[in-house]
Amino acid sequence: MPKATAVRAFVPGHITGLFRIHDSAPDTLHCGSTGAGFSVSLGTTTSVGIQESDSLRIDVEYNGARIDAPVTTTVVRTMVEQYGGAFSVHVQHQSNLPIGVGFGASGAGALGAAFSLGMTLDPDMTPTQAAGFAHSAEVVNHTGLGDVIGQFEGGVEIRVLPGAPGIGRIIRVPYDKSIQVVLAGGHGLKAKRAALVDVTWRERINRVAGNLIEEMKASPSISRFIDCSRHFAEATGLATERVRSALNRLDSNGLNQSGMVMLGDSVFCFCDKESTSVATEILMQGWDAYEIMVTTVAAKGGRLIR
Repeated sequence: MPKATAVRAFVPGHITGLFRIHDSAPDTLHCGSTGAGFSVSLGTTTSVGIQESDSLRIDVEYNGARIDAPVTTTVVRTMVEQYGGAFSVHVQHQSNLPIGVGFGASGAGALGAAFSLGMTLDPDMTPTQAAGFAHSAEVVNHTGLGDVIGQFEGGVEIRVLPGAPGIGRIIRVPYDKSIQVVLAGGHGLKAKRAALVDVTWRERINRVAGNLIEEMKASPSISRFIDCSRHFAEATGLATERVRSALNRLDSNGLNQSGMVMLGDSVFCFCDKESTSVATEILMQGWDAYEIMVTTVAAKGGRLIR
């Protein structure tokens, strides 16, 4: 086993507009969500250093700061235990994704760690196999049910069958490759955990999402995605006052290709390049400047980089 690995992975962020929970399967690989979302070019680059040790030790850094990262830690622990041996594993995430605002930071870190560590432990491991560890870690930690398959595929997707990459299934949604995405992100992690485990929230989410996902499957387009995402946010009661006010202001300025990010106190806005400054100014009425980012849809999913 090498003392360190130069293998790195990049994984895009991911935005979910609507989702339906499917977590009653007997194994985590078949749990997940159906729904719709898109990957963004902002993302996380992950590298893994590994040394032989007398016991398993895992530490994780995010932009140079050591953090408690339960999802990445679950990925590493599960993979090392499956392949045997005792190692000291150091994971470094370099990212422009804020944590806990609904931009897929935990999924990006988990998938990047799985790709990098998988190549180190077993060069024959396929990306799909590695992604299964990341997906399962998200499900176990209640941090996400559909981000990993979206981040694995890239683009704009409708998730029509729940599960990890290779098990779940998506339909691709066509989009204008020149489209810009303006994001405003506020923390919503407490609401996320409640929505994923609270019976009342789950029933409401699944009741509303079912018909909307069928509408999207019948007409897979950006405009339908926006309509269904807006309806989902309002009908479930997940839309916060800050999100609702921001969407109203965007609509009033002709920027109506916008919606709520699930599950943060966050907003996304599709627009042309000339309109990004207007969208940013509007969103600064509700978020600080550092919470607002301009990016694009990521056509490619997560991958190893050299």
